[in-house]
Amino acid sequence: MKATTLFCLLAGVLPSLIRPATVQAQCVFDPVVTGNLLVCPETSTILSTQSYDAYQWYRRSYPNGTAEPISGATDSVLSVHHLETPVYISVLATKDGCSEQSPEVLVDGLVFLPVTVQSLGTFDIGNNGEHIICLGDTVFFVLSLPYTLNIQWYNGPDPIPNANNDTLVVTAPGNFSVTASPGDCPNYMTSLGLQIQVVWGNTPGCTTGTGAPLDPALAAVMPNPVRSSLLVAIDAAGPVDLTLFNAVGQAVRHQKFAVSTELHTYDLPNGVYTLHLQTGQGYLLRQVVVQH
Repeated sequence: MKATTLFCLLAGVLPSLIRPATVQAQCVFDPVVTGNLLVCPETSTILSTQSYDAYQWYRRSYPNGTAEPISGATDSVLSVHHLETPVYISVLATKDGCSEQSPEVLVDGLVFLPVTVQSLGTFDIGNNGEHIICLGDTVFFVLSLPYTLNIQWYNGPDPIPNANNDTLVVTAPGNFSVTASPGDCPNYMTSLGLQIQVVWGNTPGCTTGTGAPLDPALAAVMPNPVRSSLLVAIDAAGPVDLTLFNAVGQAVRHQKFAVSTELHTYDLPNGVYTLHLQTGQGYLLRQVVVQH
């Protein structure tokens, strides 16, 4: 009798023990966060997901934070400002009573080096950093990468007409500055942050001019970017004086040639350089990228 009772009890209990646990059914949709994940300085990006019944956006601090719901972020779109980056973003979407969390995306902010200008040409530097020139001297102010868009040079508060490329040619005193945008963020305008002063010197008889700018089509500079050696050729009469300047205006190569020459760059650090070619007829400037 006891054995029969025990068998009956086991027969009633075992099915409940071996029955599989209830599994939460997944939703039939998979929300995805889309939008520009690289944010330009001083701007915001708009992230979005597909159309659902309800939304709750989440933020997780980079790199090891915990995902937290964003207060009030219950629309299908979310604005993320540059100052909030880097940050992981996801969205919990609900449709027909079923909720599903999207994969996280990393939203990061673009950061650019400050605007810098190289000074090339014929000049002296005064005790206060001013550029000192004499009659006939020429100073070249060259805007460094990555600022390639919306370029405007100024003399004092006034924009210089047609001064909209990376090089400003100066032959007289003034207080020069520049505003520009990086190529990746055309709406982000920034400035040099100071004025470069050019003054007349008091040394008599200084007439070391460099002539007029030459037609860029007269010279071939290749390959660019360059790894180990650069071919430089120019259609000009007489000797050519070549100087290669680094990003801080230091001369790292100097040689003379006629018609063409090979310039070795294998031992130079990666970066942007300025090639200055001087002939009896004038000068030519080219930016060269060394990339090993």
